[in-house]
Amino acid sequence: MESEVIVIGAGLSGLTSAALLAKRGFDVTVVDAQFKPGGSCGIFKRKDVIFEQGAAMIYGFGKIGFNPHRFVFNALEEPIDIIKHDELYCINFKGKRIIFHEDINKFTDELGKIFPEEKKNFKKFYNDLSDLYLKVIAKQPTFTTPDVVTKEQGLMQLKSHPKAYMKFLGFMNKNTEYLLKKYFETKEVFDFFDKLTSTYCYTNVYETPAILSSVMFVDNHFGGSYYPAGSTLNLVGKLEKVIEENKGEMIYNKKVEKILVDNNKVIGVRLDDNQVIKSKIVINSGNVWNLYNSLIDKNLCKKNRKWANSLISTYPSLVLFALVEERVIPEDTLPIEMLISNSKKIDEGEITVYILSKDDYTLCPRGYHTIMAIGPSFKPWPVGLDKDYHDVDYLNKKAIEKNRMLQVLEKRFPGFIDAISYVELSTPATLENLVMKEKGAVAGPKQQLGQHMMKRLKTKGDIEGLYNCGESTVMGTGTPAVTVSGISAANLILREHHMKEYENKDIKKDYVRIVENPYRGESLKLSYDELEDKIGKLAMKCQYCMNPTCESACKNNVPIRDINRKLSVGNFYGGRKLLNQHKVNPCINCEEISCEKACVRRKFDNAVNIKEININLIKK
Repeated sequence: MESEVIVIGAGLSGLTSAALLAKRGFDVTVVDAQFKPGGSCGIFKRKDVIFEQGAAMIYGFGKIGFNPHRFVFNALEEPIDIIKHDELYCINFKGKRIIFHEDINKFTDELGKIFPEEKKNFKKFYNDLSDLYLKVIAKQPTFTTPDVVTKEQGLMQLKSHPKAYMKFLGFMNKNTEYLLKKYFETKEVFDFFDKLTSTYCYTNVYETPAILSSVMFVDNHFGGSYYPAGSTLNLVGKLEKVIEENKGEMIYNKKVEKILVDNNKVIGVRLDDNQVIKSKIVINSGNVWNLYNSLIDKNLCKKNRKWANSLISTYPSLVLFALVEERVIPEDTLPIEMLISNSKKIDEGEITVYILSKDDYTLCPRGYHTIMAIGPSFKPWPVGLDKDYHDVDYLNKKAIEKNRMLQVLEKRFPGFIDAISYVELSTPATLENLVMKEKGAVAGPKQQLGQHMMKRLKTKGDIEGLYNCGESTVMGTGTPAVTVSGISAANLILREHHMKEYENKDIKKDYVRIVENPYRGESLKLSYDELEDKIGKLAMKCQYCMNPTCESACKNNVPIRDINRKLSVGNFYGGRKLLNQHKVNPCINCEEISCEKACVRRKFDNAVNIKEININLIKK
């Protein structure tokens, strides 16, 4: 097999780079070890209830400022429905609920009430950073990592507002504490900003680069906070849709074991089944440690391997998922709340809670709320598929940690434990095995001085034809940051092929639609074709099981789960492509319907209408 471009990993950064290149006509193949796209951005289902499995604090869809998600979907000309949260989020700090209003003046007024002695300083601080942001970032947004910025792009920004730009660059090697000392004196204010930086990028004000925090503190107030209507399956699924509609290939359940190199040039990859895919261009979207310790031969890149292993990672995390009765969640609770137990340092009681069913009613039945709670774990956990993974000690430790996190939630939401209908916990070991988070570190190398800007993994690799994207490359954390890294990798390849890069000035139409809040799914339209729309909505009943019993029961080996997942986001091309692997649609003459009899949904409701879906998914 041969492909013009191979992308290792179907996470958000890899999908972004692959979709942009496929749109420009490149022959792209994406390979991922898991059975679905998204990496840590995606979902799983339990009895029709949709749980986010990781990245769900979505910024970057605003019309102003740093909006890489909106840019990507507009560049790809792919429509997407988005919910806009009324407020950004809330921090529970020293017994006070601090609501982060999108309106920055309203927000600083609230801070002034909590820290009255610093009221004027908060106004000046946020006014100064806002002015800097509007001149340097929002005026001419460029979605690129520092190492890919051209001299022309840098010069254009400098000429636009030279004083502001030079001031911004002056923060390059300063920490956030340095920035704060110019405005504040109260120790409690520094503690507050410590919690902001630890929430945003898992660092304190002493570690966090001022060039990062100066943007981070104000960006969301201009751009807003969002959630893909129906879940993040729509975010990653639509990127996959663009790849496939532009003749790209998606290969799942296959792990890339080695990047093949000859004379310091990429020649392809070898998969875990020994299959070789030839290519002169490989984009690695995984973390820096996997790249140098596994993918690249030990005899190559020795200096960079040593550097990679010297990097400090963010702390490991636990993720708790629960379905609880609505009655225990106060009416004024926001979809995203941060719980702080120790204002002086990061500890295991620092938990970010996502209650996205507050704004999206399609995630679970009314009368309930879905909960995803993420927090640090400083205990030792098995690495990878270590022999200790799932042994008795591991399971006991997991049970203890689940109870500890539940107690934190109980303190914030009295009655929480008694109101639980379902609960499970992902450990750092689970995160490493399922979404390739090194030792469960959810944000890759720490975003600290000495590991920032040009001191991160470069977009252009040290082997010819190797490119990188993902959280190890870009400064900043979260979905906007990794999306920027995917844009950078795609644009660098376009540049080196003397092709037009994706630029904000070329966007002609807005494909992002802000839907009603709360979202009820009533406006959902998967296709303008009535039959397609019908079978797409039937496919949404699928539970997308890790080990689908329906497929085990199907004598024709139809990839039922993957067809349903694609149809659920309107990817009818991808669904048909899977079914068309059979010369004749095997579902048409199937009388046994053993797949529906084996469907896990029968345990709590009717089976998915698999036969109806597939016989109507006619060839086109």
